[in-house]
Amino acid sequence: MSGSTIQFTSQGTVCEGDLYLPANFNTNGSYPALVIGHGFTVSRTSLVEEGRLFAEAGFVTLAIDYRHFGTSGGEPRGRLYPMQEVEDFRAAIDWLEAQPGVDADRIGIWGTSFGGGIVTHVAAHDIRVRACVAQAPILDGDNWIRSLNRETDYLAVRKYLLEARRKRFAEGGDPSMPMGAPPEDGFTPMPADPAMIEDVMGWYAKTGDMLMHSAPSITIESFEHVMQFDASHTSRKIAPRAYCIVQLTGHDVYHPNEPIQTAYREAGEPKRMVSLKMDQLDCYKPGFREQTIGAAASFFREYLI
Repeated sequence: MSGSTIQFTSQGTVCEGDLYLPANFNTNGSYPALVIGHGFTVSRTSLVEEGRLFAEAGFVTLAIDYRHFGTSGGEPRGRLYPMQEVEDFRAAIDWLEAQPGVDADRIGIWGTSFGGGIVTHVAAHDIRVRACVAQAPILDGDNWIRSLNRETDYLAVRKYLLEARRKRFAEGGDPSMPMGAPPEDGFTPMPADPAMIEDVMGWYAKTGDMLMHSAPSITIESFEHVMQFDASHTSRKIAPRAYCIVQLTGHDVYHPNEPIQTAYREAGEPKRMVSLKMDQLDCYKPGFREQTIGAAASFFREYLI
């Protein structure tokens, strides 16, 4: 099943998404609907199978590109401001709830990795969201960067970002760093996990797929905004609407466990924690993906159908 491309506007910027429809969809019907979002610097081309699986489960599903990424508008490219992505999700809900055949009272949201933190914040503040699933969520940006670094390297990141801020003030511009390649000045706020590199390269050699379709670069200032973002405590504002976390219990250094446990502990009922034994990127592979999306679809069926 392929998605049809649609456009919606978020705070004046035109964004794009792919719309996946259930079999025998009828505009005269009343279907539950989902907005789904990708992770850190990733485009919606990584969500084709997720969109298909959710549509097969009976949900009208809109997979979106946040502004500055994928085929959505926004300059400079690679600017990641979490609160803008929160607004992009809400703008996508604006569009989706107005479509013929969609039941505006049965809308859910799903996000993976950094998108899991985004949807947690959206659900806390947008009462149109009846159910939210955060898959392997990154909920606290500062905790995330700290967890990937030794303390001395974490402090070096903070100092680097402060000097970069002063340089922008003095010289202007919005410089970026490459994703997937060593930056010229050596700035590495997200050291690569050797196990992840081996996994990605092995999977690419086997399938020709890089697992995640990442942007070529990200603006340096983005890291300031990422490290200011913390959705681990906003989960308490979601109830009585439904919240679910799908966590991975294998080798996973990219989705810190402490904020996940905090968010789940502070969330009110109804809530669910689904723990699946898989490594950090397994959830994007055939066989594993069906487990994670199956768990999410089951939760959505309970609270949206």
